[in-house]
Amino acid sequence: MSRVLLVPFPPAGHAEPMAVLGDRLRVDGHEVTVFAESPQTRWGLGRPVPPQLYASGDSNTLYRHLFLGDVAGMARDVADLAAACGAELIVADVMMPGGALAAELRNLPFVSLSCCPVPTLSAYRTFIAAHTVAAFDPASTRTALGLPAGGRNLLGLTSATLHLIPTTDAVAGHPELPAEVALVGPLVAEPGPRREPDGPPVVVVAASTHTLESLGARSFVQERYLAAAVAALGGLDVTGLVTRQPQGTPPANVRFLGAAPHDALFDAAAAVVTHGGWGTVSKALVRGLPMVLVPLSGDQPYIAGRCADLGLGLALDAETVTAAGLRDAVRAVVEEPRFRKAAAELAAELRAAAPAATASALVTSMPASEG
Repeated sequence: MSRVLLVPFPPAGHAEPMAVLGDRLRVDGHEVTVFAESPQTRWGLGRPVPPQLYASGDSNTLYRHLFLGDVAGMARDVADLAAACGAELIVADVMMPGGALAAELRNLPFVSLSCCPVPTLSAYRTFIAAHTVAAFDPASTRTALGLPAGGRNLLGLTSATLHLIPTTDAVAGHPELPAEVALVGPLVAEPGPRREPDGPPVVVVAASTHTLESLGARSFVQERYLAAAVAALGGLDVTGLVTRQPQGTPPANVRFLGAAPHDALFDAAAAVVTHGGWGTVSKALVRGLPMVLVPLSGDQPYIAGRCADLGLGLALDAETVTAAGLRDAVRAVVEEPRFRKAAAELAAELRAAAPAATASALVTSMPASEG
């Protein structure tokens, strides 16, 4: 048995894959502790910025704090919890650099997990503008923690021994990667039994779970995409289920569900219309559901492009998408067998790959230290 400390990034698209890994580690007989912010922790996401940061005029430190919170505080919190629970190993989301730094403080082996399927060690460059990279320079954080100078960008603190990426070699296009990288497949809960609806085919429309603040100007693009999707489904013989709060009066065959969990909806769906977030796409892939993808930002254009290249669905441009274009795309993925065939074949490959079991075995086969 190993005692493993998991350090997830709080948003659902990151916390859910880590939870799936944690569940599998427990099934495999390991003791799992999960780090989370609380009123007692130094670190918290979205907490008020200390006045001295504003007064310092240090724009890089201020931006980093707004993006990740107090990274030095995060590292100290994780290191304290590792000592308290007797952790023998830390597994941290790359968006939680305090996990890697805590492992260094406690001289513990460390596994990094990216919740982005882009096959690279610098996935963070998919999400942040090039001119902001300097904000995540590690120098001041390492100094605050008493660690030696040097080190990589705080968003690039991947393990030199094992870095997990939630995609497969085939989905990623057979890339050449460093030896420490393992493409384990999407870490999602196993699907429930397929449920056939009584009426027309069910098409689920999914929206980003990011807040309006984090989406920024892209929130307006998302609203336009969702309005076009609702109008598109209104012209088809399908039942449309939209995981969004009501926006006006929908067509008779479309229902707004609010922020509903995807799993049960997808178990009865014929297709999914999505912004291309990897969490949503992963849940569709393991069920063999074809998709229409309208990517908004970050890694979503990459994900939509790979799905289209593999014949798993159709990708449309969020900036120019129309109800008519979406209607044609939904009709195609629902009615044309080639999309469902490709999706079903990939779902079978993912079941055979057993991503959670594979990741659990790799994590717990780690050496006693990273040297």
